[in-house]
Amino acid sequence: MIHIPPGTVAGRLRAPASKSHLQRLLLAASLAPGASFIHRPGTSADGVACLGVIRDLGARVRETGEVLEIQGGGLSRGGNLDCGESGFCLRAAAAVAALQDLPMTLSGHGSLLTRPMEMVLDPLRQLGVACSTREGFPPITLRGPLKGGRVRVDGRASSQFLSGLLLALPRAEGDSRVEVEELRSGPYIRMTLDVLAAFGVRVEASPALDLFLVPGGQTYRPVDLAVEGDWSGAAFLLVAGAVAGTVAVEGLDPASAQADRAILRALEDAGAAPRWEDGALLQDRADLRAFTFDATDCPDLFPPLAALACHARGLTRLKGASRLKAKESDRASALVAELSAMGATLKVEGDWMEIEGGPLEGGAVDPHNDHRMAMACAVAGLRSVRGATMEGEACVEKSYPGFFSDLASLRGGA
Repeated sequence: MIHIPPGTVAGRLRAPASKSHLQRLLLAASLAPGASFIHRPGTSADGVACLGVIRDLGARVRETGEVLEIQGGGLSRGGNLDCGESGFCLRAAAAVAALQDLPMTLSGHGSLLTRPMEMVLDPLRQLGVACSTREGFPPITLRGPLKGGRVRVDGRASSQFLSGLLLALPRAEGDSRVEVEELRSGPYIRMTLDVLAAFGVRVEASPALDLFLVPGGQTYRPVDLAVEGDWSGAAFLLVAGAVAGTVAVEGLDPASAQADRAILRALEDAGAAPRWEDGALLQDRADLRAFTFDATDCPDLFPPLAALACHARGLTRLKGASRLKAKESDRASALVAELSAMGATLKVEGDWMEIEGGPLEGGAVDPHNDHRMAMACAVAGLRSVRGATMEGEACVEKSYPGFFSDLASLRGGA
């Protein structure tokens, strides 16, 4: 159990490593002959799970301090792949694993076993892969080899499998034409395209990201790269600053393709004034006003934005609530339940979440084994009467293991 007392925050922190960027780098490095070096990978549970998957596929990994050396290109193993609780790892690694003519089973544990996987089946079958799921849920069993060709992908539920296909198809036999229906989370696909380009892989994408032309038989080039700082994790720190003090966050790329860089626009819309200063993004406490924001393409911003809106004068409206059902929890319902328990007034109607700003009482909350729920409640409680108390706080290890120690250091600096 942990208690986050109300109070002010002040200090300078480094953003955690982006697990989204890391997992893409790991899968790409596993396909690159030779040694790739990946710096500052962090210790997120999702990153550790993906590292285990590429090892099980046959990549050789050496860890030295904050550097991973990955000898890739020779994937030659089948068997069971444990993806932990990472939806991206399972969906994307399914396409990479399917490059081999070997039986594979991809599974995990916890909330991952309740996340839908049916979107991987039809595209894989179109490309020659035998595959099945447990009534639409993990595990995924498959046998390749994946071959190039024309394939249609439904982008409405998730873009994660599309990222996996774009990583795998350059290594397939034959060229591919990937047609995408109603893509959501386009920024995550742009991140995947950036990673492919860094590894010397060519993919032609339409401006709307609804068509991809992928030459087959390409060779990945090994890289020496650092993992980007995580905008989604940093969003909670920036909201803490806007709500309760002054926070400077280092290690963020202002030109990043990460979807959650949109937190800057949301903070500005709420009357905060984030600014770059001495290599860090600085956010001071602000007189916050209600705002309207479309988070359809960046659904991971819903929890920090909901926490922000609790302290903003007026009625805030967040669009994209329908994207939250198949996360680590039913995140829209969880946000309504737990922020209401802290004294907030909010509801979901259709695709919109509405939050009426006002004083928070705080109190005991349930993070629903969801890392972003735990961080949202902790930050919301900074400007409440009683703060926030919760059990199961270790769920933050999925993306930001050091969150509560970082938050404590900010309290110590105030």
